[in-house]
Amino acid sequence: MVARRKNTNPRIERKLTRVSGVREVKQTFLIICEGINTEPDYFNAFRLTSAHVKAVGHGMSTLTLVQKAIHIKEEEKRKGRTYNQHWVVFDKDDFPEKDFNAAILMAQQNGFEVAYSNQAFEFWFLLHFNLYQGSLHRSKYEKMLSDLLGFPYTKKTGVSIKMFNLLFPKQPKAIQHAKIVMKQFNEKNPAREESSTTVFQLVEELIRFL
Repeated sequence: MVARRKNTNPRIERKLTRVSGVREVKQTFLIICEGINTEPDYFNAFRLTSAHVKAVGHGMSTLTLVQKAIHIKEEEKRKGRTYNQHWVVFDKDDFPEKDFNAAILMAQQNGFEVAYSNQAFEFWFLLHFNLYQGSLHRSKYEKMLSDLLGFPYTKKTGVSIKMFNLLFPKQPKAIQHAKIVMKQFNEKNPAREESSTTVFQLVEELIRFL
C-alpha cells in the first residue's frame, strides 16, 4: 500500500502538475440570451472554479436570436475562440408557436443546447420557492417574485446578481421542481408546454464546475 503524503501544499501540487506537462483544461460556455440584463447577469454570476462563462444578451427573440447566435459562434471561431458548450436562452412570450418551435430546432441543428422558458425566464426564479404546475401567465411573475423576495423585482441591471445570491441555496429545490413540471409534457411541442422551463438543464451543467 502506498503511504499518503501528509501536509501537501496545494501550490506545490499545482507546480508539480505543470512540470509533468499535465494542464487542467477549463470548460468554456458561450451563452446567448434573449434578455439584455436578467439572463446574462444571472449566468455571469456563477463563480466557477473549472469553467469560464461568456453570457451576452442581444434583445432579440426566437428565430432572430438563434440566427444571431449562429453568427456569433462563427465569428468567435474565426477569432480562434472555441467553446465546449453553446447555449441559447429565450422565452415563448406571445411569439407564434411555429416560430418558437422552429427556433429550438434550428438551434439544435447548429450545435446549440436550448434553455427555453414558456412563458418567461422568471418562471425559473419562481420554482426556487414553490412547485407551480399548470398555466401561469408571465404578467403575474413580477408581483409574485416581489412578494416572495421581499423587495421589488425588476429587469434592471444588477437585480439578477442580487437574485442569484439569494436563490443559490435554493437551486436544488428549483431543479427538482423544474423536472417535475417537465415530466407532465412530452417535449414534442414546447410552445404548448405552459408553464415550463429547461433552464435547469443549463444550471445543472454550470454547477458541475463550481
